[in-house]
Amino acid sequence: MGFLFEEMEPQERFQEPPYGTKRITVSFSGGQTSGKMCHQIIKQFSDTHEIVITFANTGQEAEETLEFVHNCEKEFGWNVVWLEAVTHHGERKGCTHKIVDYETASRKGEPFEEAIKKYGLPNPKFIFCTRELKVNAMQSYLKSIGWNWGTYTTCIGIRSDEMDRMNAKRKEYKFWYPLVNSNWDRKAVDDWWDKQPFKLGIPNYLGNCVWCYKKTFKKLKRIAKERPEVFDFPKRMEKLYKNTGAGEERQIFRKHTTTVQLLANANNENEGDEIAGSCDDGCEVFGQYWDESELKKGI
Repeated sequence: MGFLFEEMEPQERFQEPPYGTKRITVSFSGGQTSGKMCHQIIKQFSDTHEIVITFANTGQEAEETLEFVHNCEKEFGWNVVWLEAVTHHGERKGCTHKIVDYETASRKGEPFEEAIKKYGLPNPKFIFCTRELKVNAMQSYLKSIGWNWGTYTTCIGIRSDEMDRMNAKRKEYKFWYPLVNSNWDRKAVDDWWDKQPFKLGIPNYLGNCVWCYKKTFKKLKRIAKERPEVFDFPKRMEKLYKNTGAGEERQIFRKHTTTVQLLANANNENEGDEIAGSCDDGCEVFGQYWDESELKKGI
């Protein structure tokens, strides 16, 4: 885009929200990047704008992620709306929402499993996780409080060092990336959290969705060695629902790799390491994998 963000210092204050709306919805992923974004948005604009912070739990977030969101609520006084997707079986209708909290949030993949029952196993070819479990749940909640599409600005936590992930239609859909505009990269975000009384207790390579199929095999094998228990859910899903979805047998991971095969190859340093991909590619809400047709359905 022609900007040399790496030569600029991060700005302490965000630029004014674009688009002229007085409503801001903040998509809080439960990560440190969106956490920093939430902190500044509330600090800077809570007196002039209506702000709604949502966190959509799939039931397969790392426990440290749930603790981090809860700590943000306690330490900073945020009013985070915890959401989980509600799948409508037998209907041509996307997921809606229900409200939970830190104590009642699913931790065994319940919302995710319900979506898998309807849509089949997710994998790099069949991507619905973010759309159904996060975007549709958040859109459903906003609509329930009278925030119809187009009446608010959607604030998304993408940093200046990952600006290529911004949605091409961001102006049309009122998507705002304040960390990009203010030159906050990963180092600046990490440095800011180092000065806070707490931080997210997982390394960057794990991510909030620990077993995400978009990760490289190299990352997945490292996780399999360190936290093999996180693969219990995808292994069970492949056993129960491998034939769900368009009448074909699916596997979750790249190159038609099953969870059992992935775990068995965890000690093979070369197996599949050349496969490209990252859990950072396209998992953010309204990213390049977002299905904008949901808007036309009134979600």
